[in-house]
Parts: sequence; C-alpha cells; structure tokens
Amino acid sequence: MLLEPDQILTEAVVKTVIQVLVSLKNIMNNDSKVLALKYRPQIFDDLIGQEVITQTIINSIKAEKTPNAYLFTGIRGIGKTTIARIVAKSLNCSNGIDNKCKVKCENCDAISNSNHIDVLEIDAASKTGVDDVRDLIEFSRYGPTSSKYKIFIIDEVHMLSKQAFNALLKTLEEPPEYLKFIFATTE
Repeated sequence: MLLEPDQILTEAVVKTVIQVLVSLKNIMNNDSKVLALKYRPQIFDDLIGQEVITQTIINSIKAEKTPNAYLFTGIRGIGKTTIARIVAKSLNCSNGIDNKCKVKCENCDAISNSNHIDVLEIDAASKTGVDDVRDLIEFSRYGPTSSKYKIFIIDEVHMLSKQAFNALLKTLEEPPEYLKFIFATTE
C-alpha cells in the first residue's frame, strides 16, 4: 500500500504527538503538582497570620461545639479555601485534633488529594444554578460513609444565584447533625 505524502506527514505528526503525550504523562506522574498546591499549608500549625481564627476553631473542635457552617471572607489569596480544607481535615481526622495528623490518616490524605467521598468542594462561580444546589441537597440527605461529618466546601459562595441560595437556605438553617458547610467568599 502506497501512502500519499500528506498521509506520511500526518502519521509522523500523530506518532510525535503520542510520544510527547506519553512523556508528559510520565513527567506528571512523578509527584508533580502546581506550586500553589504543593506548598499549601496542610495543618493549622502551618498557617501564618491566622492565629486567632485557628485557635478559635481548634477550641470549638476540642469542645465538640462546632457550628453548622463556617464563613471565611477576605480578599483573594489570603487562604480562605486553604483554611476550609484544614477545617475539613480537622473535623474528619481519624487521629483527632490533638494529633494534627502528624501520622497521616486515610481521611486527611483523601481530603488533601481532593478525593474524599464525604468532603465535596464546589466552585460556586461555575455552579451557580438551582439545579446544582438541588443536587447538593440530594447528596446531603445521606450520611457520611467513611468519616464523622459530610462537609461541603463552597468556594466563591457570593456567586450563587438568588434562587440557588434560597434553595440551599432550608438545609443550611436546619442541617442534619452530620452535615457541615464551609463557605468562602470575597464579599
């Protein structure tokens, strides 16, 4: 079978692209992360400049008097989402708040890798509709499967539509004992 010159070129380009993709995959599998995620604080002790809020949250967890919802506000880049993840880890840590996961547990590893089944992080800037919130409410009806709490981290919560926030309001006002909300917003 004879190939035309443009077919030969196309096959060569496809082979080259495949080789590049395979080599990129190999590079990415070597524990490479985005710098912002690689050096993100993982426990309360790693945070800088947030001593008051961290001590308040630690005390409430130790006293087992955690609120149904947390609201973190501030300008971009001050660590709202980072603190939200640390709070989620602290609430669901198998080793307890005093250990602060010096010995990593399954829950903390899964939350750090964003693949914990009971901790759902939602970007409200891209999921602003009522249907998205209804899915969230439906998901909240079932208890946690592998940890103490089911936690919803809703980033950029101010971007939710008025109708979406009204749909969330009933669950937010009277959540089940196992459900915690953590909101992060710039407004």
